[in-house]
Amino acid sequence: MQQYSLNLILTKERMVLRKLFLPLLAFVCLHPISGFSQLQLNGSIDFEISSAGDDSRFITNGVPNDFRKLNLAVTQLNAFLFAPISDEFFFESRIQLDTWGSGNLNLPRIALATLTWDNPANDYIIKLGRFVSPFGFYPKRQLSTERIFINTPLGYSYFTNISDIRGYWPQAGQNTNEEYQVGDVGLSTIYFGGYTTGVGTTWEVSADKVFLDFAITNGTPITIRDRSTLPNIAGIARLQINPSIYWNQGFSVSYGNFLQADPLNESVREDNNFQKYTQLLLGIDTKLAFTFFEIVGEAIYSNWNVPGFIGNSFDTDNNNSLRNYSLSNLSGNIDIKYEPPSFTGGFVALRAEHLLFFDAEDPQTNSTFTWDENVSRLTGVVGYKLSRNILAKAAFSEQGNFDGNEYTFRLLISAFF
Repeated sequence: MQQYSLNLILTKERMVLRKLFLPLLAFVCLHPISGFSQLQLNGSIDFEISSAGDDSRFITNGVPNDFRKLNLAVTQLNAFLFAPISDEFFFESRIQLDTWGSGNLNLPRIALATLTWDNPANDYIIKLGRFVSPFGFYPKRQLSTERIFINTPLGYSYFTNISDIRGYWPQAGQNTNEEYQVGDVGLSTIYFGGYTTGVGTTWEVSADKVFLDFAITNGTPITIRDRSTLPNIAGIARLQINPSIYWNQGFSVSYGNFLQADPLNESVREDNNFQKYTQLLLGIDTKLAFTFFEIVGEAIYSNWNVPGFIGNSFDTDNNNSLRNYSLSNLSGNIDIKYEPPSFTGGFVALRAEHLLFFDAEDPQTNSTFTWDENVSRLTGVVGYKLSRNILAKAAFSEQGNFDGNEYTFRLLISAFF
């Protein structure tokens, strides 16, 4: 690959874009919707120039290795629909194209599809379908125009040695040459896409002060799949307390199943119930806003109870029973944003974060071992609102050994229309 290359969409992807997505975006922008005055259609697009270090990978720093050289691409396109059905019911959806994984534009998918019951007389709503996960602070900021940084924190974006078809797998995560959506590369602690599938409610416990989000879903927030291949179930909840207009405090919890059926684990599932394996998540987040500053901090603890896949097979005892691994990590970040009063529409921000993997106990020898590698990351960003719906930002990050091999530089222009 030449050092300076343009990431042109492949012929197949151009055909998909032309035949499926661009007409929809044109419809969003130009088509008069007579008789449906309340129907809302919107779209967004992200353009990005990026470069990254030699060890860059989507599953570690967000930039695929094949596109680590200076590269220009359309990295995401979205079409949004909001459709009132009656005075109390409405439907909303999001069709999304992105370059997650390989760096090439993926096929369109339905990222959001939610039916919501919202009776103005009640202080709660009920939703059904695929919707934004209640857990944590960052899933609520879905679009690039809503985010300060380009990357989500390590707890959402860094892939670990946890696989949804193998359990604990030392070769997953950063220890494989595969890419996301191509092979099994493990999972991030919380799915970076921020969506989940199930039924949920949002309850305004105290007007403008206390809110409770709760959902029963087909997997814990680690789950990346729209549909589960096993009868998984999980509970997810977040309590938000607003002590003042300057301070928002959040507490999140989740517990349930997440492993999936696959031909690879079919033989061991005959004698072992995969529904007994779980993930526990606990989170706390704080947002403080005063004068020209905004400070956001979040910490997330995760514990997995999973089988182990060591070498080329599942780790079993003499009775063909799977050995259980109890694995934990803790992620934390602090974001500081400053809006200079002399730079209207602009901001600068810094993020410091760390992902800590606690030592685990080997179920066979009872000795402790390190099941994944700790990682730290520093990120700086400068942003400017070119207009009400167009945001430009440039970000530089470094992580790992801080030797330049995993740096990223990303210049992003996002438009919402």
